[in-house]
Amino acid sequence: MKKKRYILEGEWSGYRSSQQRVVHRTIISEKCAKEINEKLNCIRYTDGTSLYLSTRLCKPREKVDIINGYNLLIDKCLLHGVSSVDQLPKSKNVS
Repeated sequence: MKKKRYILEGEWSGYRSSQQRVVHRTIISEKCAKEINEKLNCIRYTDGTSLYLSTRLCKPREKVDIINGYNLLIDKCLLHGVSSVDQLPKSKNVS
C-alpha cells in the first residue's frame, strides 16, 4: 500500500485582502499533516500579518508546484510549540 501524500499550503494574509496569496507549498507525510493540524494553523508576524497553514490529501498523480518559502519558520514554530514570530527564542549570531 502506498503512503498517503499531503500538501501543506501557507497563505500570507497581506496588509489588504487584495494582497493575499499562497507563499508556501510542500508535500508532507501523514504524520506531519496530523501534527500541523493539531498544533499550528497560523503563524502571526510582528507587523500584524499572518501565515495561514492548511493541509489536504494529495490526489493520485497530482503534480504539485512546490514553493519552499517558509520551511524553516514552520519547523521552528513546531519545535518550540509557538504560533507567533515574537514567541520564538532569539538566536545568538556568532560573527
